[in-house]
Amino acid sequence: MTTPAEFSYCWRDVLAQHYRLSEFKERLTRPVQAWLNTCEWTLIAEGGQSQVPLLVLRAPGRIRLRDPLLLDLAESAHHSWGPIDLSLFSAEATEPVRVLSQTLVDLNRHQ
Repeated sequence: MTTPAEFSYCWRDVLAQHYRLSEFKERLTRPVQAWLNTCEWTLIAEGGQSQVPLLVLRAPGRIRLRDPLLLDLAESAHHSWGPIDLSLFSAEATEPVRVLSQTLVDLNRHQ
């Protein structure tokens, strides 16, 4: 059984995570912000391969790895948190596509 102190600690973690993600989102371009508003997304600390952060994104439509919005998001996340793992879910597939932010950053720079 949890105590009220343990319960409030969980809420502090949730609020801190919400604040971090909100601040990150505010630094993004308006088009990327608008796109994220149509998605479900979160960041899991040490949830990715080799314990890097994991950004989980569920988009309502198809996700293209060369989509400028995804590339901008990956570049911003990479600059904010360093290399991260992305787990991309779309409405068309039951399994996510996993990709490292560095891969998307490299794609963006070579377009």
